[in-house]
Amino acid sequence: MSWKEKMKEWGGGDLSFLSEDGEIVTFVVVGEPVLLEGKYKGKPSEKIGCPIVTTDGFSLLIAGKRLARKIAKYEDEHAVVAFIATRHGEQGDIDATYPLQILDDVELTKQLLELTAGKNYEAEITDAIKAALEVMRQ
Repeated sequence: MSWKEKMKEWGGGDLSFLSEDGEIVTFVVVGEPVLLEGKYKGKPSEKIGCPIVTTDGFSLLIAGKRLARKIAKYEDEHAVVAFIATRHGEQGDIDATYPLQILDDVELTKQLLELTAGKNYEAEITDAIKAALEVMRQ
């Protein structure tokens, strides 16, 4: 069994975070955002669950509202473009920035869009939201 399969079995395998400086995720959006309420370091926290597909498959990207608003600006293009989000800021840095850009690699964009063609991710989204809420409530 692979790492990814084990994580799915154990829970949280369908969650993605940008938590380290320089981390990048390349993705297409496959669903509506979800408000996730929980705690971070004992304080109330609100994050946005963004249903995405990467070359590794489905994931719920747990993002702050700043990044989610950037993704929302391109809502009319979600069906035809892929994105790159990057974290700039050390772990735990509340002033970290998350630049978002449209992927300019035509072949990779095509590949990501083909992975999602005709697929309904509702079951995956539901499971990932449950896993995210468990993580956020710890």
